[in-house]
Amino acid sequence: MSEPVIKTLPTMTKPQEVFSEDERQMMILRMSEASSQFYTAAIRIGCHPFIEFTGLMNEYIKICQRAHADGIDFTQCNKHAGHHLPMMPFEVGYINEKLECIFTGRSVVSEKIEP
Repeated sequence: MSEPVIKTLPTMTKPQEVFSEDERQMMILRMSEASSQFYTAAIRIGCHPFIEFTGLMNEYIKICQRAHADGIDFTQCNKHAGHHLPMMPFEVGYINEKLECIFTGRSVVSEKIEP
């Protein structure tokens, strides 16, 4: 299995821990609950591309779970904090598949991280 992108780039640094391990675990639980509630509401609405956002949320949650297990404060992996969330190539592909369904012809996630 391929290594996460963050581990293959020597310029990447692990973000500073802002939230404790317990706080991050609670965030993951609440994110999962929010995704489940969103899915229920989206199904009732019946717009398929809107329902696909649940897949994006769940993929993000899975990626955050793995980062958390690796001791990474995933809350600090964003453009504003300047750290990248470690992602496997197959995750990038899945996210692009969801983006393609929602925004046809506009997949934007790349396996390579631009400086």
